[in-house]
Amino acid sequence: MSINASIAVLATDSALAQLLSQRIGALRRFTLPANAAPNNADPSITFGESANLISIVAQPNKFDPAQLGSFLAWGADIALLTVDSASGIDGITVQLAQEVAHHHPLMVAITGLNSITANFDETLAVLSRVMDSRHHAVALTLPVMRESDAGVDSQVGGILDLINLEIRLGDPRQSVSAHTLEQPHFDLIGSHLEALTTAVVVTSTDDHLIHDILAHGVQSSEQLRAELLNATARREIIPVFAVEDSIGIAEVIDFAADLELEAWLPSRVLPQNFLATSLGDGLARIWRGEITRGEYFADSISVHVSAIHGLDGKIRPNAQAGEIVRIQTTPMLDAGRLISEMKSSPLVIDHASE
Repeated sequence: MSINASIAVLATDSALAQLLSQRIGALRRFTLPANAAPNNADPSITFGESANLISIVAQPNKFDPAQLGSFLAWGADIALLTVDSASGIDGITVQLAQEVAHHHPLMVAITGLNSITANFDETLAVLSRVMDSRHHAVALTLPVMRESDAGVDSQVGGILDLINLEIRLGDPRQSVSAHTLEQPHFDLIGSHLEALTTAVVVTSTDDHLIHDILAHGVQSSEQLRAELLNATARREIIPVFAVEDSIGIAEVIDFAADLELEAWLPSRVLPQNFLATSLGDGLARIWRGEITRGEYFADSISVHVSAIHGLDGKIRPNAQAGEIVRIQTTPMLDAGRLISEMKSSPLVIDHASE
């Protein structure tokens, strides 16, 4: 598993996004702890929190922070839409999820599953209906319910992994026990396994593999996982996970960290050239090279960088590719401006205008 992942946690309820990003940060699966930062995008356009496990270059197909939202500018590998099953999915969430899925790899976490009004399968069915035919929403994990301590209502006690075909019981912050599936389990999850197989057949680019699956079924969990990861990176599959408190988050993180995406830049530049993007509120994303105090250009406008601060507030002499820092500039920069060491050139082609 890779140690690199940056997840933009999205929800129309900002408190829900903040809560899930904090839970991702609390689960130490990587060499560095997660680092939640607020989203400064126009709330009428987009939504979310950015949870950077280890921040790396983003790979959206089209870079336009003013329209697609600052979770793209933050450099997220994948967006994670958070849906409360007990509350249902509102029209704004549907609209924004469709927008994200067109331009960015997207996962969904279905939460609120301890509520008596929650239903994972019904929420998944709604997601499948509202996403268009080019985006197949399929469950990768299911909730495993158990009686609550009071013995009244059922609560999520673990996760059923549909890829590895095992049940994991317990809170990942403490101890988790894994169990292989038995025949009664397969009888209950047959429709979900069929949906996974269908999604792979419909989206796979390997004709030989498609014929093999149609003839013999999926041969291994490794094969299934690889195909799902590839289709997710191509924005053809939307993997859906059951998440309650910290249960189910490890599976979300592990899947996001295994995505293999090509490096993306907001503009085509020579490898040795410096390039950054202003994110608004004094923040800048360094895509390539190094920034120090001195003279730069934002598009064709001369800009003086007088100070650099890390997100921890400490003064920095410089910042390297892959980092997000706060810079003091004259003049102040709007979000979405390209920062470079030279004026804009006709040879520099912006992906957004292609």
